Amino acid sequence: MSAPSLRRATGDRGAVLVEFALVFPMLAMLLFALLSAGMAWNQNLALAQAARVGGRYAATLPTQNYTSLDDYLDVVAARVVSGGEGSLATSVTGRMICVAYVHPAGTTTLDQTRSRTETGSTVTRSNSSCFTDSQASTDKRVQIVVERQATFETGIWSQSLTLHQQLVFRYEVSSGL
Repeated sequence: MSAPSLRRATGDRGAVLVEFALVFPMLAMLLFALLSAGMAWNQNLALAQAARVGGRYAATLPTQNYTSLDDYLDVVAARVVSGGEGSLATSVTGRMICVAYVHPAGTTTLDQTRSRTETGSTVTRSNSSCFTDSQASTDKRVQIVVERQATFETGIWSQSLTLHQQLVFRYEVSSGL
């Protein structure tokens, strides 16, 4: 006896190719969306790292080493940018960095509330904090806020996102150091 031969029905020719042509665009969009979301998540993690690096540095950096709080805040902002691993470069769209030294009752040159906000390449300074936090009003602290634009794309549509990180560190330098 001979083995039964497997024969395809003549009407099924090319069905797999048609099914693949219908499913492939959806799979490609899903893959593209996952890749785009992963890149946005990575940028958000870089912002969080930049804020942590700058905040920790500022919390342990004596203000007495500088002639003004503006000089102190410039150094801290530079540390935030370098801690961002390129995610806060001046060429990044929608970039904003705010660094503040918050002193509860300071009135002297180095003991007062002062902030530095950099949007794009424009730097503004004020005698206020970056944001309202829930810390005790008697605590010296450092505030860091970083933002940038990111784009989430699927291949058919895209959505612009604002990535935002903010944190507060207690200022740890005492006059005894």
